[in-house]
Amino acid sequence: MNPADIIQLIQAAIPDALVQPEGEGCSFKIAVTSHEFAGKTMLQQHQMVNKILAPALASGALHAVTLNTKTPT
Repeated sequence: MNPADIIQLIQAAIPDALVQPEGEGCSFKIAVTSHEFAGKTMLQQHQMVNKILAPALASGALHAVTLNTKTPT
């Protein structure tokens, strides 16, 4: 999987997301900033992104993902 694919997947579900993936192959650190995270705990934010990435994780296209999520402010 490449960084552009990750950006596209996340932005399809969270259109205002600023997605910054770092890595290659199937291992990435992904920073996601979105207003959609407002009022949600970090766990809830990570669950949102993990749900989006679930098919790629299940298929093996992604194997190791570290998330950093936050709101713009």
